[in-house]
Amino acid sequence: MNEIELSLFDYFIGSLTILPWAIVLWKSFPKKLSRNAQIGIAMALLLGWVSTVLILWLHPVIWPQTDFVTKKKVSMLTQTAHLAFIQAGMMEESFKILFILLLSFALSYDFKTKSFLPESVLFAGFVAMGFSFIENTHYIAREIADRKLDIFLARTIHSSNIHLLINLCFGMFLLKSNSKETKEKIPYLFYAFLLAVLQHGVVDFLLIPGASFGQWIASALFVGIWVWVVRDWRIYVTAYLLDKKTLIPASEYSSQST
Repeated sequence: MNEIELSLFDYFIGSLTILPWAIVLWKSFPKKLSRNAQIGIAMALLLGWVSTVLILWLHPVIWPQTDFVTKKKVSMLTQTAHLAFIQAGMMEESFKILFILLLSFALSYDFKTKSFLPESVLFAGFVAMGFSFIENTHYIAREIADRKLDIFLARTIHSSNIHLLINLCFGMFLLKSNSKETKEKIPYLFYAFLLAVLQHGVVDFLLIPGASFGQWIASALFVGIWVWVVRDWRIYVTAYLLDKKTLIPASEYSSQST
């Protein structure tokens, strides 16, 4: 993203792109948020912002502009894959998930039982919201006037959505890791990180060319991840906090209890 000067109005418009998802996430939590959780959410938004700023700063350093005409020929497929999986997927998820882990260990981890608390999922979601807020603000601000509304809708419906879903998935894996032995948790969460990179990369790989077929497949992926997240939310957040065993399949509940 090119360096641009942002106004307060730009930030206001950017905030509207995440507002619906932030409200849904906040209202979906089945328990009144403690002061500690509210502080965590505010910090998550801030850390999401910081991760975007760091990426904007590091991107031109790590990947300076290259003239592919004078250099060796690179296929469009290779360029798209590199952009989707490395420049976007790997880089963005590395920063976001690092901050999710730090915040979860600081504010939603029970060191006695060595388990993550359900608030970790909230923190994961709001880190994604903080990241999307700044990213969307930049994209909308630099667009020409005639296309700002289109970009606003696209960033609200697609971009904010996929950032949220990917990080909610990772947040669920934090809770699922509670049933793992201590020595198994690190590789388990590392695989969860790789899944986040893969999810991000696949979606970007389908959307970057702008083909209708790719957009349809990406939308189908959105729906699939939503189903996955909603099911896990009922099992690992709602059922856990409200102690409703009927929401949890017997096999999964017994694995949590052990």
